[in-house]
Amino acid sequence: MTAAVAHIIAEVDQLSPPERVELRRRIVEHIPMSDDLTDDDFAALAAASFQALDREEEQRA
Repeated sequence: MTAAVAHIIAEVDQLSPPERVELRRRIVEHIPMSDDLTDDDFAALAAASFQALDREEEQRA
């Protein structure tokens, strides 16, 4: 991960949940999501999403 990306991620970590939703919406509006992503990229994103859902369910239990 580049220093610039690490910095952006650190800033995102400080956002409130509503701010993160707003950020995701803005990113989706402004950056094409499939032009440069490979099948492996999509698989990694899906795996990360499922892991996050698993953590949420574990926290609820």
